[in-house]
Amino acid sequence: MGDLRSTPTTPRPVREPDASCPNGVCSSSAPPLIGSILTGTGLTLDRAVELYTEGAELPLTDVQRRIVEERALGGR
Repeated sequence: MGDLRSTPTTPRPVREPDASCPNGVCSSSAPPLIGSILTGTGLTLDRAVELYTEGAELPLTDVQRRIVEERALGGR
């Protein structure tokens, strides 16, 4: 994997946070990740990272996108 910080990306729409759920993860929401599966996507975290680094559009929530980006940049 190359240095993702220098990879041009298409800006994505930013959603306004829900006032009843300011941190983006609420008890009534499905968790963003169960084991290694990104909830609601059918993708494992590793596969999502592969697709992300290839520039694919992924159907991720904001929280899931942050998880994938962190992993892609070398985080755990």
